[in-house]
Amino acid sequence: MRLAAILPHTFLFGGVRRYIELANGFTRRGHEFIIYTPDGEPPRWCGCGARCERLGELERRRHDVLITGSPEYLELLRAAPAALKVFYMQIEGVDREQEIVRAADLHVMANSTGLIERIRRRYGIEPLDGRGGVNPDIFRPLPRGEEESGTPLRILCYGRLSRPRKGTRFVVQAAEELDRAGHDVELHMFDTRIPGGDDPRIGISPRVPMRFYLDLPQANMAAMYRAADVFVSAEHRAGWSNTCAEAAACALPLVCTASGTRDFAVHGESALVVSTRAARAIRRALERVIGDRGFARRLGEEARRRILQFTWERVCDRMSTDFERLGALRGR
Repeated sequence: MRLAAILPHTFLFGGVRRYIELANGFTRRGHEFIIYTPDGEPPRWCGCGARCERLGELERRRHDVLITGSPEYLELLRAAPAALKVFYMQIEGVDREQEIVRAADLHVMANSTGLIERIRRRYGIEPLDGRGGVNPDIFRPLPRGEEESGTPLRILCYGRLSRPRKGTRFVVQAAEELDRAGHDVELHMFDTRIPGGDDPRIGISPRVPMRFYLDLPQANMAAMYRAADVFVSAEHRAGWSNTCAEAAACALPLVCTASGTRDFAVHGESALVVSTRAARAIRRALERVIGDRGFARRLGEEARRRILQFTWERVCDRMSTDFERLGALRGR
């Protein structure tokens, strides 16, 4: 198969990682994969099996499958020569959602059960199964010593306050409430700088001890997760929560919303799922972690078992089946 994707850039973001991991999976299977961006630059933060080209090259080639999840490239997707054109829904309420779903020349794919059900319920169509994924070679459990009594609860979360959908401020508030209640807590946060953008640490000054991981190399990500005791996400309108999936693959206990996590986070079994994005609800879940570290450890172990159903290899397997069923190979 000759596959391609249209992206706005190849910087380190969860949405970009998705396409690079898919490109690597398909190229390992012997397929061609090209990533088109405005500048044609390959990613500098990870290995990429795809060829990277400028957008201007797109019209010169015919692909069996062409994919994008960026509504700003909708016209380009529809005009490009390709047997199968796929819009990959990755968040709820994407711009021009209704137009995309109703387009007769497009197939819609979704990256989580929650998003699949939303599209099915709102529009009465069955999207392609693009649920997942995670790379267990990068995100894996690492050895750690036994927890010592009296040590702080190390709470890890995504660290950019300027993206309200991520809910970071609720996690910070919950940590501060625990501190005021007499619990020993430490906040760990992480993010990557956007070229030309502001430092993501600006405006973050929690009233608890804090450690911030900035621009961490991929090889060190598992160690970051395993240096924490619990991962917390208060995300809203997510499709697939990359950070929760990564934490789960590292067997780190999860406190999370249901947004983007329903495929692997089951309350009381593989996570503590809060019903509302509120500091109070998060604090109560964290108090359960503080009160029973053994229970928390079991949550992490079960989260890893469940997330391994969504490796990128399995995502590629499902996509390959659907693409071939829909005739992506016709005319070759």
